Amino acid sequence: MPKVGIIISNYNGWQDTLVCLESLQRQTFTDFEIILIDDASPNDSVAQLQDKLPPNTVFLPQQQNVGFAAANNIGIRRALADGCDFALLLNNDTAARPDFLEKLLAETPAGAVSCPKMLFMDPPDEIWFAGGALDPKTGRVKHLGGHEKDGPRFAEKKQVSFITFCCVLLPRAVVEQVGYLDETLFMYCEDVDYCLRLTRAGVPLWFLPDAVIHHKAGGSAGGMLSVYYITRNTLYLTCKGRSTAYARLKTILPLLTGAARYALTKALGRKKGRSYGAFRGAVDFWNGKMGRMEG
Repeated sequence: MPKVGIIISNYNGWQDTLVCLESLQRQTFTDFEIILIDDASPNDSVAQLQDKLPPNTVFLPQQQNVGFAAANNIGIRRALADGCDFALLLNNDTAARPDFLEKLLAETPAGAVSCPKMLFMDPPDEIWFAGGALDPKTGRVKHLGGHEKDGPRFAEKKQVSFITFCCVLLPRAVVEQVGYLDETLFMYCEDVDYCLRLTRAGVPLWFLPDAVIHHKAGGSAGGMLSVYYITRNTLYLTCKGRSTAYARLKTILPLLTGAARYALTKALGRKKGRSYGAFRGAVDFWNGKMGRMEG
């Protein structure tokens, strides 16, 4: 029987994390350990979590905020060191149905990466993710079925070109072949990068709808921060391995567009928001600034 390491990163969301942990304790498949990383939450997450953890949990509070990619890499390395056959990355703002893990493991083809059907928590019959499509030239992704009612159209197992890392099952052999998440990105787009690497390595990606989780959605950052990281990191991915001249050329349009929108926002007397995130993301990529957003 395979052993699974379930890796959860918490940042300020201990209430959601406890709901997630509770759902995992009701799983019909029980040969797993939970590796919970607190990414230096500035609130009382560590205190709230450490006395309420299930016995099969390894708790790894971090002293510095390392970002989603690095936090998950810490968990993956611990899972492999503990002899796990699979690493399951799972967002903390999710709740899994009791047979989720059993069905995901039973239906994942050998050597493949897979994901479950992901429904919203509210409304619980509405699709959040039913597989995804990825354009390798632009780095743009599309969630299939987003905000549609669940039904027979979303009951078919199929290969896809993108899996969101809200929930993804990574076999040990795949991690050893493809490697870890790109920590340069800090947060957002690490799943895009990894799916591109999986495809280049010939690893198939499967959407398995018999396994189901519910996702609260929007619990990580949102607003200006999400736009900043998505803008900057998408530019990074589309220019990865290309010349500096190519990267500069690709940045000109988002830089000018972001500047114009941000200037309009300032002229209207509004606070820094999504327009600033897009502008700042393009500026930082132009200047070669990756990792955590500073200032």
